[in-house]
Amino acid sequence: MVKLVDTLDLGSSALRRVGSSPSTRTLLLLRMNISKTNSDSLNGVITVEVTPDDYRSQVDELLENYRKQAKIPGFRTGKVPMALIRKQYQKSVLVDELNKMLGSKIDTYIRDEKLRLLGQPIPCEENASEGDWDKPDVFTFRYDVGYSPAVDIKFGWFTKFVHHKVKIDDTMIDKQVSDLRRRFGKMSEPETSGAEDMLVGTFVELDEQGEILAGGVMHETTVSIDDVDQKTTSKMLVGLKKDDSVDVDPRNISKDTEDLGRMLGLEADAAGSFKSKARFTVKEIRHIDGAELGSEFYDKVFGEGKITDEQGMRLRVREDLSGMFDRDADTVFRRKFVSEVIDKLNPPLPEEFLKRWIQVANEKPISKEEVDQEFSEYAKGIKWQVIQNHIIDEHKLEVKREEIESEAGEMMKAQYAQYGIPLEAEQMAPMVANMMTQDKEVRRIAESLYERKAIDKLRELAKIKEKEIDYDAFMKVVKAL
Repeated sequence: MVKLVDTLDLGSSALRRVGSSPSTRTLLLLRMNISKTNSDSLNGVITVEVTPDDYRSQVDELLENYRKQAKIPGFRTGKVPMALIRKQYQKSVLVDELNKMLGSKIDTYIRDEKLRLLGQPIPCEENASEGDWDKPDVFTFRYDVGYSPAVDIKFGWFTKFVHHKVKIDDTMIDKQVSDLRRRFGKMSEPETSGAEDMLVGTFVELDEQGEILAGGVMHETTVSIDDVDQKTTSKMLVGLKKDDSVDVDPRNISKDTEDLGRMLGLEADAAGSFKSKARFTVKEIRHIDGAELGSEFYDKVFGEGKITDEQGMRLRVREDLSGMFDRDADTVFRRKFVSEVIDKLNPPLPEEFLKRWIQVANEKPISKEEVDQEFSEYAKGIKWQVIQNHIIDEHKLEVKREEIESEAGEMMKAQYAQYGIPLEAEQMAPMVANMMTQDKEVRRIAESLYERKAIDKLRELAKIKEKEIDYDAFMKVVKAL
């Protein structure tokens, strides 16, 4: 799959518009003639006319520097005739100089005219330029541009968005308590596998005759027997001993394609197309005896003295699960909400211009057919930025420095928490200060905060219905994204 260029930065917020002040050199270019014509509301052409007065002094200055340093047989350094210097270097110097001038001038024009563009101007396919490089005089350059569309953020009274909330039932609490008991239990290595044991072993891909496939998949993994939903396969894994082998369909062991990829060490595309059977050879059998419920267990899991009995433990587990799934549900809603908003508003795009621009801007050569194949997904990202930037401008949303610092701190705390390491405020402060010196990281966090604020504002404008569903139904919603 060809990777297209990153989604466009449309530059709506003040932060995204940060740039240096025009230099004296840029101000001198203002005498260049520049204009635009629009073919429709989404497409236009910027025309720049450059006269000798615009470039002659800069080109002459550069050629004089070339003359001072040029080493040409038959002439002393600095004494080469200017006519010879012009013959050898003028065209390349002029090309470079005009490129710099045009880039600076067009950027200034876009800012001054407050043009909302998608991508960057690109030379017209036809009649892109006029002028004689061998006899330089007046040059004319023409660039296609694509405009960001106007967006009307209105949802009809019948348009409703659904925020799913996971129902926490006794079955989920029982499973979570069982998982906690196993996590803090004692491990042993029985001779024969049971229905609740884990098997460490190796999958080896088989051919259609049931023989090991040369060059096929071979990967070591861990299989929890009680997580295997397919009953026939689950029974095949019970009663095995070390070095025993069993031929199975790995798809009957994994939960989904992503899980299959992890289990077999395959990328997503390869996992999706994997249809073979595999031979699983047992390397280790692991059994965990769950920890006994009691004060010792409660203190280890929840902190000393915080939980004193089973009822209190179950209430705490319910609260923890509710908090976890509420966060997950909000994340899922945001993703689903963005996708649905894009479909509802569906702002138009200058598609043909964008397809050309992708080909020009892509780091590696990319064909028109490849662009066409992936453009629909790429266009969704652009449409979302158009909508997001409209909301940011319309409602004057801002991200302040202290918000970026706070978000950076929360991210660092979460990262360290994954490894069970608490991060105190005095430890975090210098880390945040260091991060704030990294422009790329600051911009990344700021963009994330802008997006969050834009989504929150859209949520205020839309009708959202909360619906409670069970865990299995919630996972179907997740997989559908």
